[in-house]
Amino acid sequence: MAFFGHTNSTTPTGNRNQFIQNTSLSAEKDVEMADPPADSISSIEFSSEADLLAVGSWDDSVRVYEVGAGGQSQGKAMHHHQGPVLSVCWGKDGKVFSGGADNVARMLDISVGQGTLVAQHDAPVKCVKWVDTPGGGVLATGSWDKTIKYWDLRTSNPVATVTLPERCYSFDVQYPFMVAGTADRQILMYNLSNPQTPYKTMISPLKGQIRVLSCFTATSTTGFAIGSVEGRVAIQYIEDKDSS
Repeated sequence: MAFFGHTNSTTPTGNRNQFIQNTSLSAEKDVEMADPPADSISSIEFSSEADLLAVGSWDDSVRVYEVGAGGQSQGKAMHHHQGPVLSVCWGKDGKVFSGGADNVARMLDISVGQGTLVAQHDAPVKCVKWVDTPGGGVLATGSWDKTIKYWDLRTSNPVATVTLPERCYSFDVQYPFMVAGTADRQILMYNLSNPQTPYKTMISPLKGQIRVLSCFTATSTTGFAIGSVEGRVAIQYIEDKDSS
């Protein structure tokens, strides 16, 4: 565990500044984070509770930045996996979860600056999501070991395991539904009242490998968007009645 960072305010220069001028966006400025990761960024997510940004990277790190007014950024906390970080998400009360190529998921508690191992798989953990349920929150982890596991952080073993037909490439949750995308373009939809049995299954309408899934939020319909490596997006609905 290490803390990092200093206050940083950056004004775009060079080609970036020219681009902003050419596109009539000179009134807007990028906010560049202090002490960025040393390798490619794999996942980012803002906290819903504070002006904090979690960043996972192929340099094995999870970094948390505070993004303030006026383009100010400051590093708040950092911890490491034993391999590239593939996914990050926020839980409750300043907790950041991350999954990585070291086959584990970890939790970073911002309030105490301490990282803890909270989940284990037999292959890299591709996705992590915090799920708010009526009975309390659980952590869901999707892996290339062809499983999604649900973890109650008060215990060391998963409370449920979903067996997938192929490696998990992406999943998203909008309670009570979870949608998972796997290799071979397979999509599985779950009602979390019965989290281990697919509610529906389908093959992606896109021709390329699934890259990302994102569920609708704050709508009266239940559905999701699919993005693939071919650079296209499709919209699908869980209930047939909503497609009209």
